[in-house]
Amino acid sequence: MVKILLAADIHVPSSLLGIILDAVKLVKPEAIILSGDLSYDGKLSDIEKLFSKLRKASEIMRIISVLGNHDLWLHGNQRDSITKIERIGKVAEKYGVNLLDVEGRVEFGNYDIVGNVGWYDYSFAPDYGTSSFDLQKYENCNPCGVDKRIIKSNCIKNFASSCPCNIWHNDCIYADIDAKKFASENKKKIEKNIRGRKTIIVTHHAPLMRLIKERSFFNAFDGQDMSNLVFKPGSGISYYIYGHLHDRSVAPITQINGVTFINPFTFQLNLGDYIGKAVLDL
Repeated sequence: MVKILLAADIHVPSSLLGIILDAVKLVKPEAIILSGDLSYDGKLSDIEKLFSKLRKASEIMRIISVLGNHDLWLHGNQRDSITKIERIGKVAEKYGVNLLDVEGRVEFGNYDIVGNVGWYDYSFAPDYGTSSFDLQKYENCNPCGVDKRIIKSNCIKNFASSCPCNIWHNDCIYADIDAKKFASENKKKIEKNIRGRKTIIVTHHAPLMRLIKERSFFNAFDGQDMSNLVFKPGSGISYYIYGHLHDRSVAPITQINGVTFINPFTFQLNLGDYIGKAVLDL
């Protein structure tokens, strides 16, 4: 039997990292799976800090990771969130990290571990599929219908009196991604890498709307429906590890149709809970 420690939404720099490092030393897992949002705002130096500290905590532990939306936020002269994945991949390689956004699939004993960041296609929006659904509002990441360029210029660095909307989703401001296209491509990549062996899927974003315990405009950015892939007969999927929702999952662990869905975020808030509940014994 081997132990896999699960972690999500560490958001380095964060006090959560200390709890996770303590857990690595106590549990001595054969592997750790990170389900995205490694960093608070996408700084490569923070992602490298996480990989470095995990590797220092254990030289032999497999580190298997996907990225989160925060990790694809851009800084300075960075202009492309997609090519940033390649840059993060080089950092991962330096520390012997299996970055699934680059590798797609790795073997771990009798299991395949498959995944990537996932992303969202707005289909979790509360009005999706109705006549009131306004795609442009979601593409601009705010319920006010304001162009995201106006939000960026009038509401970010200095919250101006001319700011026309006081709430928005930050991906429109800090990332450069065609959300629907990216989500579709990532889903296809995961499907391609499933080959019928016992499988653990890892994404940052949520795979089922029923895993989310609240309904709001911002559900549109929570994930995309993966049910036709996850519950496909013969797929071999045993576990689905995700993050992004923080404490907004209906439960940290949910079993549906023989698949166990785990969002480990809330376990990380307490070391005792974490080492007792966020470990897979395979």
